[in-house]
Amino acid sequence: MSNIHLLLVRHGETVWNQENRWQGQADVPLSETGRAQARRLAQRLRAEGRPVRAIYASDLSRAFHTAEILGEVLGVAPLPDVGWREMNIGVWSGLTTAEVIARHAADWERLRAGEDLPRGGGETFAQFQARILRSVERMRATHVGEQIVIVTHGGAVRAFLLHCRGLDVSQFRQIDKIGNTGISEVVIAPNGQWVIHSVNDVTHLDGLALGGETVDA
Repeated sequence: MSNIHLLLVRHGETVWNQENRWQGQADVPLSETGRAQARRLAQRLRAEGRPVRAIYASDLSRAFHTAEILGEVLGVAPLPDVGWREMNIGVWSGLTTAEVIARHAADWERLRAGEDLPRGGGETFAQFQARILRSVERMRATHVGEQIVIVTHGGAVRAFLLHCRGLDVSQFRQIDKIGNTGISEVVIAPNGQWVIHSVNDVTHLDGLALGGETVDA
């Protein structure tokens, strides 16, 4: 048995990222900056000689287009995986944090106090994390001894890293926010142990829009 090496990548920037709007499962496309970020990441991975066996991506366009840019450079066609979609945040999608607090103050306070409510009538964090872990288990069955890239969303990366650290869903704020095209590396050992090698590595951006993830509730 061999390790499985995961490179988790957040998608490139969108206009809603620039405006600090919660996206959730709204299909917001990459901005020109987001496309440039993806190209820089692709060039970095090629220069490092990463032996990428497969690229999986959320089917939302901002993630899948990022994956396509990587795939063109690395010579690997991305595969869509709906399990890696961002959290369903219901009616909060498109709102800024200030608007969420103003319109849904009671739910916001309960979330900040540690309750795991459906965000905006969508998913709870536990439901969100569970579907991500189901996707990981499918990958573990088919990619033993290989390195794969997963292009997804900031919340999805944080949910997975939370699990790797053995933390409860109420502790997700202990996981660093993830910037656009930030790389987080996790190795899965044959005994099932999760080893985090890095979180939110954005050195390839060299200052090209270094904003972090907006969502923190």
